[in-house]
Amino acid sequence: MSSAVTTTQLILNALHPNQTPSNWESDCVQAQVQWDDLVVRAIVFGLAPQLQQRLAGWGLELPARAAVKLKVTYQAQAQRNAAIYAQLGEVLEACAARQLQPIALKGVHLAACYYPDPALRPMNDIDLLFTPAELPAAEQLLADLGYSGKHKSADFGPGVTKHTSTFRRTGEEAATSNPYLSAAAGRTVEPHTSLEESWFGLKVDVTPGVRERSVTVALGGQPGRVLAVEDLLLHLCVHFCFHLIMGAPSIVQLADLLAVTRLDASGARLEWPLFVNRAIEQRAAPYALAALSLAHKLLQAPVPAEVTQALAQATPASLRRRIERLDLATILQRTQQKPLTTVGRRLWRGLSDRAETARWATDWRGRWQVWRTALDAGRTDTGRLLLKRLTMSRQ
Repeated sequence: MSSAVTTTQLILNALHPNQTPSNWESDCVQAQVQWDDLVVRAIVFGLAPQLQQRLAGWGLELPARAAVKLKVTYQAQAQRNAAIYAQLGEVLEACAARQLQPIALKGVHLAACYYPDPALRPMNDIDLLFTPAELPAAEQLLADLGYSGKHKSADFGPGVTKHTSTFRRTGEEAATSNPYLSAAAGRTVEPHTSLEESWFGLKVDVTPGVRERSVTVALGGQPGRVLAVEDLLLHLCVHFCFHLIMGAPSIVQLADLLAVTRLDASGARLEWPLFVNRAIEQRAAPYALAALSLAHKLLQAPVPAEVTQALAQATPASLRRRIERLDLATILQRTQQKPLTTVGRRLWRGLSDRAETARWATDWRGRWQVWRTALDAGRTDTGRLLLKRLTMSRQ
């Protein structure tokens, strides 16, 4: 893991706001960097377009094969994002015709408003926040546009509630589960009804008030609603932490935190006191503290010290100490786990995932909510698999 940590840190170091080419080259020489490994990692983590732009701006020459990989990945991502915005524009136009007002979330908002070039922020799907009352009409709209939906009940598995359906046009199945390795893959639309993050009983909901505070920007040639900058940053912080808890890819989200904390492309500055108050009010202070601390530690994101101090004061001491120990090795360990190929591994992962999730709860009640999900085997994927096998063995 140490080699992986070193190489990944070099990628992140290249993105530091005040990084210089001479210092970065010196670090690469000292680490005896393997360029193919570095570039492939940048692609896997979704940071290749940003690395390409930074190195090109510095005028640095990489070995030919590594340079070609970066260039091709950037070009593919530019093409993919252009197609995503065209698709988003079509959906937004149809929504306007039916008096629906979704809020565009995450990638499509960030790439358009917080990155100097939309191609720098890889995307895999289009996340749109509707009100619960709008959801049936939104799903019908997507069906009328040629999408087919897959639904999964929030009552099963880890209990994700923010969206329970995913829509994709026929014939646009992804060639690989990693969107950064499959720039030509199909693009899904995920209609959300909340920003609540939930995983095995741990829940944080930053939805209240975001619609009233949302603003209008241009997206895909259409006017679209997006989160106000303070709401966006809080949502990103919580979303990043839950990806870390879940063991899902999260490195690119650190870059998002850097982009938002640096400057809103529209010229509006982030109101830090407002952000802190909102994080505390919505019981999200530990997640904001963890995400911003890591963004500052690993990417030199400009987070004021008084912000982390205020968030730390609102975080239980035990959880605060855990957050202080978080580092890049922790992120890689959580997000690069072996695939589950046996029932035994699934059972162990289920227990270890709950243990990790419970560590993020702020009190014993939250920890109990996590562990009690293990008691109802019929609501878990592994439990239902075991019950099915047991039933078949008795026949």
